[in-house]
Amino acid sequence: MPAAFWGLAQGTPRRKNAAGSPQGDGRCMLVGTNRVLCLAALQAVRWDALVIRDCYRDLWLDQRWGAKYHEELWKPHPAWKVGPSAERVTHCDEFVRFVPGWQHEPVRDANGELAVMQNPSVVLMAANWAWLAGAREIYFVGVDYAGGYARMVRPYDNAEAGWAGQYARSVPERIERYFRQARDAVEAAGGRMLNLSPRSRLKAIARRGWQGVFDAPCASA
Repeated sequence: MPAAFWGLAQGTPRRKNAAGSPQGDGRCMLVGTNRVLCLAALQAVRWDALVIRDCYRDLWLDQRWGAKYHEELWKPHPAWKVGPSAERVTHCDEFVRFVPGWQHEPVRDANGELAVMQNPSVVLMAANWAWLAGAREIYFVGVDYAGGYARMVRPYDNAEAGWAGQYARSVPERIERYFRQARDAVEAAGGRMLNLSPRSRLKAIARRGWQGVFDAPCASA
């Protein structure tokens, strides 16, 4: 995405609830996933929330890179951090459970933890969490499933990725199916889910240009 997009996104007012978590109220919320803090193109982005679906040790093939990322980038970042309740070793402010189907309403269990859609992609975890935080316009950025991964800053640019070659193939039908389920659930509830990435191979989410996105209330995952 061009710098102008991120400039507009970061210039949109935010609001947080009493617990310090981002809260959708007709304004923009930027939600990053997994490795965004070391992507070169995103160094100037001010994230409201960061979501990880697995354990920090799983972010790279060599677990030492995940540990470095966890200590030096993830933990010090001021964003609200969301992780899976089944793996609590990653430093997070909030943990969520995975249950079948898109979760329309925030229902907490005995531990006070929310549930989000069981999914094969951290993007859908982030999207469902954003919905529960109040987002009704959800736009995906960088959900390409096309070619290699975005360039990372040093020294992560030399770290071997366990997903090498994964995105050189077509998007698996299982992935498409989960995205379709999420899209249909959001639309049935009066929301919208769109993909702003022009090179994306994901077919389940309709694409649109980013121009004009910030003319109306929105949330970004």
